[in-house]
Amino acid sequence: PPRGAFLLHIPHQDLVQEDETWMFLIVPVLFYACERIIRKVRENNYHVNILKQAAIYPGNVLSLHMKKPPGFKYKSGMYLFVKCPDVSPFEWHPFSITSAPGDDYLSVHIRTLGDWTSELRNLFGKCCEAQVTSKKATLSRLETTVVADSATEDTRFPKVFIDGPYGAPAQNYKKYDILLLIGLGIGATPFISILKDLLNNIKSNDEVESMHGSEIGSFKNSGPGRAYFYWVTREQGSFDWFKGVMNEVADNDHSDVIEMHNYLTSVYEEGDARSALIAMVQSLQHAKNGVDIVSGSKIRTHFARPNWRKVFSDLANAHKNSRIGVFYCGSPTLTKQLKDLSKEFSQTTTTRFHFHKENF
Repeated sequence: PPRGAFLLHIPHQDLVQEDETWMFLIVPVLFYACERIIRKVRENNYHVNILKQAAIYPGNVLSLHMKKPPGFKYKSGMYLFVKCPDVSPFEWHPFSITSAPGDDYLSVHIRTLGDWTSELRNLFGKCCEAQVTSKKATLSRLETTVVADSATEDTRFPKVFIDGPYGAPAQNYKKYDILLLIGLGIGATPFISILKDLLNNIKSNDEVESMHGSEIGSFKNSGPGRAYFYWVTREQGSFDWFKGVMNEVADNDHSDVIEMHNYLTSVYEEGDARSALIAMVQSLQHAKNGVDIVSGSKIRTHFARPNWRKVFSDLANAHKNSRIGVFYCGSPTLTKQLKDLSKEFSQTTTTRFHFHKENF
């Protein structure tokens, strides 16, 4: 009898547990359902089926220039989610916005790092015609850039949905006197929008001064007085992603508001005889044509990695009693060093460094 009673008692407990299971499931299910409904509504508002341009750069980076939806307002440094039903009807992926708020389009740069991004790259690659170009330089390479424009009659881009914008630490950059922007590889993307926004302000300020004179005011009153951008990458072809931005800065930033530093780590260390030879040829070529042979832009490229302690020391000496916003996006390996340097120089100098880590 005790055995029979025990056997009868077990199903009874199971039934009680099964009856109570819904209590633990209803809350997350409701949250999920609400999230899907809200996203569906936002998706209908921001259905982007017209793309102004698509390009595939060296390093398997896909650039999408989308028509800016009416009412889509954002700040530099924000990000959005992208869905392409032809790749997956349910998957959304976040990407930093690389266009500036004043631009009439939206742009994102997507690095091929997984199945979804690989399929998206292949899908848009079919819409583009490959143009193979070779750069004749000391560091020669064969690169393929595929570009397609929606203005072409035969170009039909896949449908794309966007959800956003969403906030990120870099969007608060305007509250600082000075900016130190550090990006590793594709980690440069959150800061490209900031550079474009600063550049647009520079152009607007120049136009106002040319029309009304310098007494109207200066650019420094509307945001950071200086911005230092450090871009560190292993691949030479990476510089093609934002070559246009670099050239615009070189051509239009007559007041030296933006200071750009490109670093290529896959070449020889600085001080090596081979890197010295490359640097010599690089200097001669830049002096002759005004173009850097490594990046193909008007911004000079350095080799190896930056001396971060020297970078912080120079900024502390150049901008005493200033608040410097340090924004970093890249691998976690550098996070602690930059955070510690920000704390150290804030305590030992009159300059205050405020460190912010972007999600990567």
